[in-house]
Amino acid sequence: MPITIASYGPDVARAKKYVYLSGAAYCFNIPAWKCPYCEKAQGFGYDFHALIVNKQANTLAFIAINKELKEVVVTIRGTLNVANVVQDIHPSILSIETGSSPLGRGKSKGPEIRIHTGMINATNSLYPEIVEKFGKVLKENENFEVVLVGHSLGAAAASLTLFQLKEEIRLPADFPTPKSYAYFGYGTPRLGNQAYADYWNGQAMQITRVINKADFAAYTPPSLGGYVHHGNELWLSPTGEEKVCSKTVYEDPNCANSIASMSNLQDHLQYWDVEYLSCARADPLATAGQFVIPVV
Repeated sequence: MPITIASYGPDVARAKKYVYLSGAAYCFNIPAWKCPYCEKAQGFGYDFHALIVNKQANTLAFIAINKELKEVVVTIRGTLNVANVVQDIHPSILSIETGSSPLGRGKSKGPEIRIHTGMINATNSLYPEIVEKFGKVLKENENFEVVLVGHSLGAAAASLTLFQLKEEIRLPADFPTPKSYAYFGYGTPRLGNQAYADYWNGQAMQITRVINKADFAAYTPPSLGGYVHHGNELWLSPTGEEKVCSKTVYEDPNCANSIASMSNLQDHLQYWDVEYLSCARADPLATAGQFVIPVV
């Protein structure tokens, strides 16, 4: 279906920078800022500021600041444990309008937006603390750009977190307004219906959605369930081309969708030189602990 995309992107140079923050989210002891991807991010001027963890949901995010570029980056970790897998495979899609939804509508009054329930739950497990710590950072750093970053489930949660921030959902009255917002997602799953895609396509802001080759996450959940991606796709093709896809369709059939039959997990686990499970392999004991779901 032909569409008009008002948001601008993708930005290849910035995507190659924020990918290290998305990789750092999978490492342990992030506050030490010594993991390989932490050091890569530090080389671009990003310093660790705050960690956000929900032990019950086993979800994690962190805030980094770049004083020189005047950026605050909120990065959300993707799937790393059983609790995250449960959120990934939750089958239902829930209307944001309904009273049972953990999300409430803010300023947006357009068509009904429907979202994958598990992804809403993952988002809201972190959102209150993100608002608290992120708000303090913005008060101390006025006129900074805010960037939401994530890989996999983290990319979905970053998108939904940004939606709530922009729509002023559950924000305190004195929550500061940043200079601008931007979004960079890696291996983002389809997380909402066409109304949700239209919402982002209509935002005059930087949005970049990166798909590596035949990353299986790009094709899930299936579009037959009513799910669709928003635009601004940057496709890392099997030939090595960094292809900026069409901005006149929801999902360009000549980009990642052209090799959907080759969908695989390996392409999901590495974006450029970031291997998302490298820290997990380096610390198997800490990784094993991630597969225990708290019962209280």
